[in-house]
Amino acid sequence: MDPVIESQHQRIPWRWVLLLNILGQARLLVLFASGSLTFTMRKFIDSPMIINSVSSLDIVFNLLVAAPCLYYSDRIWTRHGRRMPFVVVSFVVLAVVLILLPLAGGAVPMIVLIVLWLIFWDVGSTFDTLMMEIIPPGQRGRSAAIGAWMLNAIIMISAVVISGRFDDVVHGSLATLRGEELIYWWGAACLIFCVIFLVLFVRERKPLGHPPPSAGNGWKGAFESIFAEKSLWPVYLLVFSTILMQTGLGAIDPLLMTEQWGYSKQDMGTNVFVGGMINMFIVIPLIGLIADRMDRLKMFSIGVIGVLVGQVAYYVFVQFILPDRRPSITHMIIFGQLMSMIGQFSGIAMQPLIFDYIPRDKMGTAQAGLNFVRSVTRLVTLNGIGLWVTFYSKMFLPVGKYDYFSGYLFMIGMNLLGCGFLFYFARQVR
Repeated sequence: MDPVIESQHQRIPWRWVLLLNILGQARLLVLFASGSLTFTMRKFIDSPMIINSVSSLDIVFNLLVAAPCLYYSDRIWTRHGRRMPFVVVSFVVLAVVLILLPLAGGAVPMIVLIVLWLIFWDVGSTFDTLMMEIIPPGQRGRSAAIGAWMLNAIIMISAVVISGRFDDVVHGSLATLRGEELIYWWGAACLIFCVIFLVLFVRERKPLGHPPPSAGNGWKGAFESIFAEKSLWPVYLLVFSTILMQTGLGAIDPLLMTEQWGYSKQDMGTNVFVGGMINMFIVIPLIGLIADRMDRLKMFSIGVIGVLVGQVAYYVFVQFILPDRRPSITHMIIFGQLMSMIGQFSGIAMQPLIFDYIPRDKMGTAQAGLNFVRSVTRLVTLNGIGLWVTFYSKMFLPVGKYDYFSGYLFMIGMNLLGCGFLFYFARQVR
């Protein structure tokens, strides 16, 4: 292996791409481990609206933490690089938080640790920018396909090995371990691996030109400069429409499976595992062959429109065709896999498509603007879906009962709105 993986090359060895994607998936394993936060919060909090609101604090910190970190990562230089210091500090603190989280004995320490988790995850938001700076544009499409293949492997591992283990208890001769502890501590180990890999094998080369000047005036100047770049406005519009189209149920999705439909956490993992196998060995390899050859905007459009059609079909099937309005595992696999297969087009094309419009010396600034747009849009959609489910349930169900599946109506509405913005963007590109 090369002694270091460097940024700012016109073309890099594919082994670098492979190693960087492995590093990215180790980070995503941590994100999947943090998906258990819903069940950890559920031990102390009952209301789905409050659970979603706590989860959506991440959006606030995207605005207050991630955006300034990304902006200033374009404008600083240290002997350790410009993106790396943010990433390494973030990962070290996150590892400590994950070690302590399952040991929290009450709501207050749990919320404090979750807030620290959300803050320092956003401090490390320069990780994706670092990846895009190392991988040149001509290799980003196939790199995204490689990443998508690995992601499906991680999803299956997480679904089968992690999700269903939350309530397990392992009795040993020296200690008793809970599944919750093992999940979070596994995430901490992944972060420690990332830190060691970054420090030993990744290096940022100093840019040849001078960094862009700072706008001054602290955060206010940073935000003013982010949106003063009119050349980046079309990219922000594309991301705005993308987040609308990716509106999901958020933290209440597992509650739909476990509380409303009565499935176990392991059933959730089985549902994901089957679809992941098909994606890994059939869908993603085929899409990967055309990722750098097909127009990325066309790929993206195929994915988002197909997913919208799938969402409408799934809602109609469950709500109006099934007599008990409860899909079987087989139903969920069939509909989920159809939407996943089509959605892979947009998923693989999205990040390379966005960064096609962004020069290297503006990647941090653009990522800050993208995070701002994502954050505001997610803040509205996540809290919107929580409010929608709450008030819809009050209108049609007894007190204390929730129709989590009604959130699909909200998702479909946001997808329609996002498609409208996407069509406008496509017209401007032409």
